[in-house]
Amino acid sequence: MSDLEELLAGAGERPSAAAMLRMQDAAEALVRAEGREARQELLPGPLPLTQGWFQAALLEKLGRPAEALALLETLPEPDWGDARALWLLTRARLAIGTGGQPQSLLRHATRAAESYRLLRQIDIVWRRWVKRGGGEGLRPLRIAFAGTVTTDFLFPALRPHLFADGFLPEIWNAPFGQYHQVILTDDAGLRQFKPDLVVFATDWRSAAQTNSAKDHVNGLSALWSLCRERYAAAVIQWNYEVPVLDPMGRLGKLHPGARNHLLHALNDELWEAERSGRGAFILDIEGIASEFGKAQWEDASAWEISRQYPSAAATPLLARHTAALIRAIRGVSSKCLVLDLDNTLWGGVIGDDGLEGIQLGGTGSGAAYRLFQEYVRGLNGRGVLLAVCSKNDPETALLPFRQHPEMPLKEADIAVFRANWDPKEVNLRAIAAAINIGTDSLVLVDDNPAERARIRQMMPEVEVIELPANPTGYRQALHDSLRFEVTSVTDEDLLRNRSIRANAQREELAATASTPEAYLQGLGMSVIVEPFTYLNLPRIVQLINKTNQFNLTGVRTSEAEVKGWMTRPDLYSQTIRLTDRFGDFGLTGILFGFVEDGVLKLRNWLMSCRILGRGIEECMLAKTIQYGRGASVSLIEAEYLPTAKNGMVAGLCSRLGFEMVEKREDGAVRYRLDLRSAPAASAELPGWLAVEETSSG
Repeated sequence: MSDLEELLAGAGERPSAAAMLRMQDAAEALVRAEGREARQELLPGPLPLTQGWFQAALLEKLGRPAEALALLETLPEPDWGDARALWLLTRARLAIGTGGQPQSLLRHATRAAESYRLLRQIDIVWRRWVKRGGGEGLRPLRIAFAGTVTTDFLFPALRPHLFADGFLPEIWNAPFGQYHQVILTDDAGLRQFKPDLVVFATDWRSAAQTNSAKDHVNGLSALWSLCRERYAAAVIQWNYEVPVLDPMGRLGKLHPGARNHLLHALNDELWEAERSGRGAFILDIEGIASEFGKAQWEDASAWEISRQYPSAAATPLLARHTAALIRAIRGVSSKCLVLDLDNTLWGGVIGDDGLEGIQLGGTGSGAAYRLFQEYVRGLNGRGVLLAVCSKNDPETALLPFRQHPEMPLKEADIAVFRANWDPKEVNLRAIAAAINIGTDSLVLVDDNPAERARIRQMMPEVEVIELPANPTGYRQALHDSLRFEVTSVTDEDLLRNRSIRANAQREELAATASTPEAYLQGLGMSVIVEPFTYLNLPRIVQLINKTNQFNLTGVRTSEAEVKGWMTRPDLYSQTIRLTDRFGDFGLTGILFGFVEDGVLKLRNWLMSCRILGRGIEECMLAKTIQYGRGASVSLIEAEYLPTAKNGMVAGLCSRLGFEMVEKREDGAVRYRLDLRSAPAASAELPGWLAVEETSSG
């Protein structure tokens, strides 16, 4: 047996990433040694995964990338993890070389990658593609790092996740250990960089000598405030790992003067600082280290040589958690969990096995399915929308929800229930439309590998959770995705399921109404108009950061920045809370700006898409004009800044009577409304709205 034959035989039918890399090296060595004669090793297809992978590598080295790519696309998927990631990465690299589009392949490769080595390779290909002009539609994101560890090691693992989440990341790194100096002295490089986000990456050693946890956090809080004031940047602060190696042993947690006691106190103070709105979001390093395993979290040799923290093995997990928190801060976390039914929420097939035959509750796999449902219901309890997408008869599919005694999830927990025989991509689009969100906000859980592969191909923007064969691992797989991280949960989040179900009743009313006006009158709508309040602050910030479509500028903010606006006497702010006969939509509209020399300059105007078509925008403008006349305002100015998703408001100001003042090459448009003009004079509250104003603002 030749060395090559031995290599292929040793790789087995499902080769690991390491075996796949060795086969790539062998293909390169063969071409280097034999030149064009290496083509004699090519075999006719179809080929199993191992032989096909080697042949694709050989074709690439022989200068035939298009053939290599075509072959890879015919092979069965490797196992999830680095092997799958390497297969996807290679296809993406070949796609770039042959003029194709690699974005969805790179996105899925990033999700599958487990090792630092592979994430670094993915990072190289992402950046190569962007440098060649790819990445159109990615949102620029400038992140500054400052701290007491060598964060350079983190960036190659973090960037792929940010690319995959739709960002175009640019990173600035402060000199090692100088996080105080660069902020306090307003470093010129940082000021010129204009960060959207500042990350304080401070390790436990930097805090272990402090005398007071409260004083230490107060000092950090002062730095956070400077970042917000100078750069209008959101802030992420690492908390502190409590190391396992402690000469005090268990007493280290009991003795007030012990290091680990202090670190616990520091972490408590940091969480309280976020809870009280002092301006930073805490990245839970202590929790992440525990999840990974503290014995391997840090590499003592790497720390001594280069101040690398954590270890290379732990860095991918840190990168995933960092990206998840950034998604939450930027308002792009996923919104809806879509669930298959058979062998996903219960064991067996309800249509074949019947209510008594499915596995749910008790012991064994039935217990695993129940635990998974309990985890899912917990997500729903903090505002994650749930939907069902199942190939099933609808009445049969509903039986467990209505009648099975071990079913934690109930019919009322499901915002949209789609059980039919249509392709799943059709139902996923219908679910997104019913909820009024983009399909990129969906997360699919399905036990069927073929369905998962199909959705990844047909709808690459949908996040598809890779489930293990054993249902005991379903909870962990969903949890590890970190798709539903948020910075806060509002009352509106908790009401959304009920609101979406009420929409079905509204649709029934619309179908029977004689005219659109009759439908609107029949809804019995009322709105409460009030200025920004501290009670509504979390929802205001959330709406600004999560609303994509009806959003005049797309500009994001932080809670600290909004608090700053609320202290200004020149602020005009307006929030809208809508209810109708079917339910309460909650706080779903915001308009705000600042008055300068008799001109109200709107900073932004946005609404939830759930309340469009009801005259709310006319109501908001009428109340703004009413305010302006009482505050000696002569003009209202507004600006439309185009984003990838806010095209629906491109003509909003023109439709409402604003005059176009300037249109720039980037698509931005400036408008103004003279309060003495006919459009302003004719602006009035829609007759079908009952309006209550709690304050003049």
